[in-house]
Amino acid sequence: MAETTIRPIVEEFYRASAKRDIDAAIALIDVNVDWLVQGPVDVFAFFGQRRGRLAVLEGYRELARRLDIRAYELEALLVDGDRAAALIRMTSIVLATGKVMSVRTSQFTRFRNGQMVEMRAVLDSYDMVEQTIGRALDLTDPEIALVPIA
Repeated sequence: MAETTIRPIVEEFYRASAKRDIDAAIALIDVNVDWLVQGPVDVFAFFGQRRGRLAVLEGYRELARRLDIRAYELEALLVDGDRAAALIRMTSIVLATGKVMSVRTSQFTRFRNGQMVEMRAVLDSYDMVEQTIGRALDLTDPEIALVPIA
C-alpha cells in the first residue's frame, strides 16, 4: 500500500486518539491486530502484549481507569509504504495520586487494507514510574536490584 494511500488513515487514527474518540480509533484497528506497549505491566496494566481489537479496546479502558488524558500531541509522523512512525507527547493526570504526568512515546505501526495490523510503542517507563510516585527512584535502595554493567 503506497504512502499516499495510508497517510490519511494514519492521520485519522492519531486525530481520533488525540480527541479520545476510542470508537473511531478502534474502527481503524484490524480485528487480529498485534499490539505491544513496552513497559512494566505490573505497574501499568495497560502496557504489554495484546492480540486482537477487543484486547486493545480493554487496554484503552484500563488506561482510562488509571489516567485522565489531558493532551495527546502528535509531534512527528513519518509514513513509508505500509508503515508509519509517530512521536507523541501525552500529558495526563494519574487518577490515584492527582499528579500530572507527561511522557513521550514512539509508535511504530503497520497497515493492511486500510487498518492497523501491528503496533509497537516504546516509551520511558522508568520516567513514568517516577512521575507516578512523585519522586526519583533511589538507586541505592537495596530493594532495587541493578544489573552490573560488564
